[in-house]
Amino acid sequence: MGKLLRYFEKKQWIYIFICFVLIFGQVWLELKMPDYMSEITKLVQTDGSQMTDILKNGGYMLLCSITSVFDSILTGYIIANVSANFSKRIRKKLFDKVENFSMNEIKNFSTSSLITRTTNDITQIQMLIAMGLQMMIKAPITAIWAITKILNKSWQWSALTGVGVAILLGVISVLIVIVMPRFKIVQKLIDKINGVTRENLTGIRVVRAFNAEEYQQNKFEKVNNRLTNQQLFNQKVFSILSPTMYLVMYFLTLGIYFMGAFLIKDALMIDKLEIFGNMIVFSSYAMQVIMSFLMLAMIFMMLPRAEVSANRINEVLDTEESIKDGNINKDISDKKGEVEFKNVSFKYPDGDEYVLKDISFKAKKGETVAFIGSTGSRKVYLD
Repeated sequence: MGKLLRYFEKKQWIYIFICFVLIFGQVWLELKMPDYMSEITKLVQTDGSQMTDILKNGGYMLLCSITSVFDSILTGYIIANVSANFSKRIRKKLFDKVENFSMNEIKNFSTSSLITRTTNDITQIQMLIAMGLQMMIKAPITAIWAITKILNKSWQWSALTGVGVAILLGVISVLIVIVMPRFKIVQKLIDKINGVTRENLTGIRVVRAFNAEEYQQNKFEKVNNRLTNQQLFNQKVFSILSPTMYLVMYFLTLGIYFMGAFLIKDALMIDKLEIFGNMIVFSSYAMQVIMSFLMLAMIFMMLPRAEVSANRINEVLDTEESIKDGNINKDISDKKGEVEFKNVSFKYPDGDEYVLKDISFKAKKGETVAFIGSTGSRKVYLD
């Protein structure tokens, strides 16, 4: 995946930096709201508090929420633009590369596979950038920032949050190990689907002439069922992630309030209000930490398949053409319909001997050139 990053344009890197700044501001706004919530909680519990102070802090929370939403919409628009332009650039490079391939390279990849790499594989990359880039920036910033805010509140709560995060990371790691190899199989099965479909469309007249529709249908069904079963397995494995996430979130919230009840019970009367406020703030920040890892989990759901697609795209882009066009270094505009070969040799990719070796000739329009190679005589007619 990292090798594809070299195809980002300078303007797109600037847009990504702008998104980083916007997401940083968005995280700051979201993590600021629990502070105002804590202040409102203290004001409600304190005798003599003014309603104007409560409304003031509530207004700050509302302002932070509205600004964060606007920030998120602007970031999403910029990232969508970046992902669309990047996929357009990669698709063009891939198409131009395939245009220069000889039959040798095309046979190595197969036509159906090249179609998949130019369409489906690039779509996977685009989806990862469009949906994942924002989360890849936001999730670690939110997690680190929220953890720094809750570390000094209570070691019991911090330890409980750490256990929750460890459970999530363990589940995600196991799922990635199970699913990653199977995404490679999925892309190869899509190649086969394209191959069977293309074969049926290309030979549709022959299929109908020999009444072979049922044979073609069975052939397609076989490949289609394999792809469906593989995708079902992948989705079933990933379906474990969502309930695990919510269970960790709910049990973490329950654990924070359960421990908080004991801390408040054993605390002095003057400290009870402060512990209660810290418990409210800590639970909000803990949810932010868990949501950050939930966003990372969503990225991990897209990343394996995108990684496989990126490797397949790089295989095509890094392939050297066996036949390269030369460069014209002089003006030959006065010559019409003339072809000249100098010391040309040719052999088939899987052949041991040259079919033609050190052939030199010049053919003008309307002429026939005859020569003898290792496998017999050859004639070239230039019209």
